[in-house]
Amino acid sequence: MGSSSPLSLIKVWPFAAFGCSCAALALSFLGWAQFDLPVTKYVRSVTVHLPWDQLTIPWMAVTSNAGDWIGQGWRLALVSILLLAIAWVLEKPTIRVAAVQSLIAHGIAAVLANVLKHLVGRPRPKFVHSGDWQMAISWVSGLDSFPSGHSTASFAVATVLAKRFPLWGPLCLSVAAFVALSRVLRGSHFPTDVVGGAVVGILSGSIAAAPLKAWRTSVQDGCRHAAVGVSMILAVLWTLSHNMDDGFVGMLFVVLGVVATAGGLWLRRMYWVGQERTTRIRQSMASGCLIAYGLAAMTTSPLVLSSVGFACLAFWFDRVGKTQGGLEEATRWSVVQECALLGSVALAILILVDARGMLPFH
Repeated sequence: MGSSSPLSLIKVWPFAAFGCSCAALALSFLGWAQFDLPVTKYVRSVTVHLPWDQLTIPWMAVTSNAGDWIGQGWRLALVSILLLAIAWVLEKPTIRVAAVQSLIAHGIAAVLANVLKHLVGRPRPKFVHSGDWQMAISWVSGLDSFPSGHSTASFAVATVLAKRFPLWGPLCLSVAAFVALSRVLRGSHFPTDVVGGAVVGILSGSIAAAPLKAWRTSVQDGCRHAAVGVSMILAVLWTLSHNMDDGFVGMLFVVLGVVATAGGLWLRRMYWVGQERTTRIRQSMASGCLIAYGLAAMTTSPLVLSSVGFACLAFWFDRVGKTQGGLEEATRWSVVQECALLGSVALAILILVDARGMLPFH
């Protein structure tokens, strides 16, 4: 009985991580849904209806046009074809694999996005003039807003490239996020449309970048990565568009956030002090979770705190399962990565202190 217990726990951790990932995604989606109408109304307020719709704010107009250009399906397919050509010329099997997998991910994303579009039948923003709308199976053009096809395809390709070329991962995902933002600014989609597209795209890329027989693990990994990203960006958007709750509950959230963030940074410092490997791994996991949870608490939003909390639990359960299963990952972080971590924390604190409620919608 004693020998079977650890094996049983190893099998339980992935399911626990998957459940927490789904909970984080559901809570995040509820948070993002609160921005659908305010963002849509704001975009309309800065749009001039000429023979075509034109944004009056220059940076929004440039982002809208550039993102639409980058995210078109044939251009994303061209990226994969160019990678195939480079792989053939340089005889690089790694690049060839990435090119083929990105094409597969693009195909999976296109099928899933188009099926969901017509099953959901959500009207696009230009057809919505109040807070009420109906969603039903439809093949009518204009009732195909969820999910965003550009966002789905962009994140599918970016996920594969990020997995195959980790050094370029942040850039690839940033470009995909840029495309998603452009679809909202263009008035073609609601925020939840592009978030849904990002989740479907990440899942498509995760499945395409792994062997077919490992599809369950790919789905679990994709959900976890999507949950972390979606919940973290929600926390930033919420902070930028909402003032701090200065009531008693809000102050409790701030105190909790300060304590958790300080504890995470303290563990991070101890991580570099001479410790045995197992202790260092645990401190690394605890440090990251505490910092993320603490920063989320300082938004003073229960919804944000809950979604980030479940995302942290998903990360924790996944790492614990891999550690107990003998799949320990390298724990030597480079100086650049540590600086990036500290820089992200500093930026988050700056936003929490000086940039609350600066966006023109709530």
